[in-house]
Amino acid sequence: MLLLILCIVCNVLLAVIFKYFAKYGVNNLNAIVINYLVCVISSSIFLGEVSIPDAFWTKPWFSYSVILSGMFIVGFNVMALSFQRAGVALTAIIQKMSMVMPAAFAIAFFGESLTLLKILGMIAAVVTIVLVNWPSKVEERINWKSWVIILPLLTFVMSGIIEIVLYYVEAAGLLAGEGMQFTATSFGLAGAVGAIYALIEMLRGKNKFQTKDLIGGVVLGLPNYLTIYLLVALLAQGWDGSVLFPVNSISILLLTTLVGATVYAEQLNRLKIIGLLVGVAAILFISLS
Repeated sequence: MLLLILCIVCNVLLAVIFKYFAKYGVNNLNAIVINYLVCVISSSIFLGEVSIPDAFWTKPWFSYSVILSGMFIVGFNVMALSFQRAGVALTAIIQKMSMVMPAAFAIAFFGESLTLLKILGMIAAVVTIVLVNWPSKVEERINWKSWVIILPLLTFVMSGIIEIVLYYVEAAGLLAGEGMQFTATSFGLAGAVGAIYALIEMLRGKNKFQTKDLIGGVVLGLPNYLTIYLLVALLAQGWDGSVLFPVNSISILLLTTLVGATVYAEQLNRLKIIGLLVGVAAILFISLS
């Protein structure tokens, strides 16, 4: 349970850090690339040796590491574009529903139980996501008929793929105690691709590296690494994917909302309050299942 709480807190920290990125004009791309390097360094410190193993391309989990790194890079850019074109509310609602994908995958392909309580919990979780993220202002209302709905749908798919990959490599026994190496390699590959892209953008005059980008990447690195590694560690401890991913996602949403209300004085309207209460019920239903 302690690892789950730490995972939730690290995810909330990411939301807070990205909020300050916008406030201080930190270049997301540059900070993300630095963050990947910090992820590899952090894992190496925890492991006591270089965390990306020799001949990592021969590991049974390597192909999944490539998939994961691709989702990190592409998913980040698609999500940023979705926030800009489709809006924060629509993107947040659809992207967070990605928790359904690994839960359904775990039940369908690995025989995890599907109980009435779990079904009720998943329904309550979806209701929570909609209520908490629903915009309060008329001018922010969601246009479901717009073509840009494709963008948040892509974030939904990519987020779901990331969680399915994390679940599968552990459930299928591909890691064999190398969860830290798998995670570090995924971040390392993503960092290499991201660095090449950032360099090309700099040569084209469309990207400029600043000291604050370096600081932002360093601050982002450790919690970002832990959000992925702790999920792998929790699965290794025996958590069902159909329980872990929904509980983790809803807990992050609830805590992020509460932090926004208490620290940043973000308004809690009636829908959000109802959403918080439904979210608590969702966690209880799924946990008790």
